Amino acid sequence: MSSKKVWFENAIRNNYIKNFDYTKFENIKRIASGAFGTVYRANSLNLRKLVALKCLHEDAELFYEKFVKELTNILAVNNHDNIINFYGVSLDPSTEMYYLVLQFAKDGDLRTYLRNNFNILDWEIKIKMAKDITSGLYCIHEENIIHKDLHSKNILVHEGSLLITDLGLSQPLDTNSISMGGGMVAYADPEYLRSQMKKKRNKASDIYSLGVLFWELSCGRPPFNNFTSLEICRMVISGKREKPINGTPRDYINIYSNAWKDDPNQRPTIKNIFDSLENIKLENIYNSPNDNQEAYINNQSQASMDAFSKDSVSQASMDEFSKDSVSFSSSFTTSNWEEVTEVSQVSIENIKDHVPNQTLTNLANLEITGIDNSSIHENNLNISNIS
Repeated sequence: MSSKKVWFENAIRNNYIKNFDYTKFENIKRIASGAFGTVYRANSLNLRKLVALKCLHEDAELFYEKFVKELTNILAVNNHDNIINFYGVSLDPSTEMYYLVLQFAKDGDLRTYLRNNFNILDWEIKIKMAKDITSGLYCIHEENIIHKDLHSKNILVHEGSLLITDLGLSQPLDTNSISMGGGMVAYADPEYLRSQMKKKRNKASDIYSLGVLFWELSCGRPPFNNFTSLEICRMVISGKREKPINGTPRDYINIYSNAWKDDPNQRPTIKNIFDSLENIKLENIYNSPNDNQEAYINNQSQASMDAFSKDSVSQASMDEFSKDSVSFSSSFTTSNWEEVTEVSQVSIENIKDHVPNQTLTNLANLEITGIDNSSIHENNLNISNIS
């Protein structure tokens, strides 16, 4: 018997984890499915409310390893107002399958919520949303855990509050294991993509994802949503980021622009971001006469290309790459982000000549670890909680 299975069974036997009688769930209905598992909605007679039941798609040995890993992460941050709540586990005797019993978020995932409600959200609400996500991630980082998969399908909306979910990929910061593939490419740390998914992700990786999420709150749509995963990967590696949206407070733009810097060492901590949001001023608004929805190069392009040169290609090929690319300014600061310039089309196209084909294929085929709740329309009762 594996150590994980022993730990799990002992935790239930000693009442460290509440064990729900599976027969006390009514109206069980599958609402979402992903690569690693399935989520069901059910009415709990014990709790007298709707809950989410999550199971994992694994063989017996891997099941306990992944199940216990997610349980451990959830228990470390449980009962925070901005993290999905964990109630216990339940065993279906007919299938011998264990389920996590989780809080049900009745308003669905953030991506779907923004698509359906963005026109009624003012900046006070958007800042409150940003604070909710930051507060949840603050708790996760304080427990020395990295999430590794923050995106708008792993943020749930429930009665006006945002909840971080999907801790299945998360791991303690001091683990020696190399990060597995996962997450949506548009939110992925460029350092991680540049390393061909071999570099360990850390708190700064979560901060990058948080910056992208903040931009999404300002726009109402996913980043680079008209591009394929492969194209997005090329752009993120090259330093390309979405441009500010007209009507956005400049303080807010500074926050997310710092968060998605290419150099992880230059990104703020979660506490820095939390404090910045507390002191944000909404009066100074960004408005550009040339506003459009095209993506623009971010301030970190030179650092991106320098690192890309060292990690992925020969210096000779980088010299050739430089001839075909726009020149990048290394003197950019957060105060002059309005002066960014658009990446030339040839610079994006030439990246594919200098990245191993297999790497690009792997990146393009990354598991999309959230569930696409946009396809679930059942009384607006959706949940996205798959790792």
